[in-house]
Amino acid sequence: MDAPHAASSGHQGTAMALAPLAHVLWTRVLRYDAADPDWPDRDRFVLSAGHASILQYSMLHLTGHGLELDDLKAFRQWGSRTPGHPEVGHTRGIEVTTGPLGQGFANAVGMAMAERWLAARFGAELFDHHTFVIAGDGDLAEGLSHEAASLAGHQGLDKLVVVYDDNHVSIDGPTELSLSDDAATRFRGYGWNVDEIGEVAEDLDALEAALLRAKANTGAPTIIILRSHIGFPSPSLTDSPKAHGLAFDEDTIREAKEVMGLPDEAFHVPDDVLTYYRSAGERGRSEREEWEKRLAAFDGERACLDCCLDAEGLPGWEKALPSFGLDEAMATRQASGKVLQALIETVPGLVGGGADLTGNTGTAIADAGVMSADEPAGRQIFFGVREHGMAAIMNGMALHGGLLPVGGTFLVFSDYARGAVRLSALSGAKVIYSFTHDSVGVGEDGPTH
Repeated sequence: MDAPHAASSGHQGTAMALAPLAHVLWTRVLRYDAADPDWPDRDRFVLSAGHASILQYSMLHLTGHGLELDDLKAFRQWGSRTPGHPEVGHTRGIEVTTGPLGQGFANAVGMAMAERWLAARFGAELFDHHTFVIAGDGDLAEGLSHEAASLAGHQGLDKLVVVYDDNHVSIDGPTELSLSDDAATRFRGYGWNVDEIGEVAEDLDALEAALLRAKANTGAPTIIILRSHIGFPSPSLTDSPKAHGLAFDEDTIREAKEVMGLPDEAFHVPDDVLTYYRSAGERGRSEREEWEKRLAAFDGERACLDCCLDAEGLPGWEKALPSFGLDEAMATRQASGKVLQALIETVPGLVGGGADLTGNTGTAIADAGVMSADEPAGRQIFFGVREHGMAAIMNGMALHGGLLPVGGTFLVFSDYARGAVRLSALSGAKVIYSFTHDSVGVGEDGPTH
């Protein structure tokens, strides 16, 4: 509450309601080492409901990721390390850039695909982690969530865990104004494991039990449907749309702190609380050190592993590039397809596919295996007619590390993917787009294509 109040803007309502969930995640469930937030085998956490960024920033401060109280006091200010929505590369401990709803959800699907690919390629002793997501009503209302959830279920991504914050409130008012979906039925239709845990948003043990059940589940991704109350425990704004995006005034903050037994003091963190969380932030250090020993002893294809983690090619990869004469008549999509095929052996983390247009866009890869639950290390990806999902999932793959994804579709259909393409640029995600059929020279399909 204090940070949005200081900024005169922000979204504290969701952060307040989900503070117990965040506590359980960071102190009991997530596998991480705050001293080394880039450890490749850490669990990933994605706040798809990026407007609740103050929740994630608070946890990063408490667990010792390098954010200080002064950073929280500079929330949403120009040049601060705590921008209004999480930005990867800008704030230590942030995995992906979120804010446009649905993007983080789809990024997480890509992260889970990357983890499974690396485990299949280099062994579970080096890659064995989960991806956890907090998503809200807005995330699931976006069409992107359908594209990503459908593919995740088809792929059987059982190390993907989504907590759906079902708080029944939108900016315009109750979600009943525009939403009457049955989320449980919807996700069962995708082939997900669905865990409806109901009104337990303040029950730490129940939250932990649900998360551990999800981790133990095999064969399908899990969505945990949690009924929360935005703005809780504010006496005046619990379950109110005003709790979403209006910074609480001093009286409202004082009332809520009184309910929680907190002093009327801004940015107050008791020493014993900070000590407890800092200890939690160090909990994964021994696991990370043991992992580093396993990495040092790895007797597999170490050069390939290093190239994957760096999204680079093996030494001399450029020599594999084909050359084309100026007098050769060849469509650019055919030339790029030949380049992709030539690099598949020398760029170990290169994977590719298209939105049901692999052959048309030069993103078909011969003899590389099809990525699936049965062949998780396959390098050909069939995204289906899901342009937006393809782009956002590729962002997740790239930002997870280990894969260099290529995705293709007709240039005109890049409009469908534009939200994720924009975030590719904002995130610095190392992805490759093959947008083809960009000329009147291939205009037989007419102006729609």
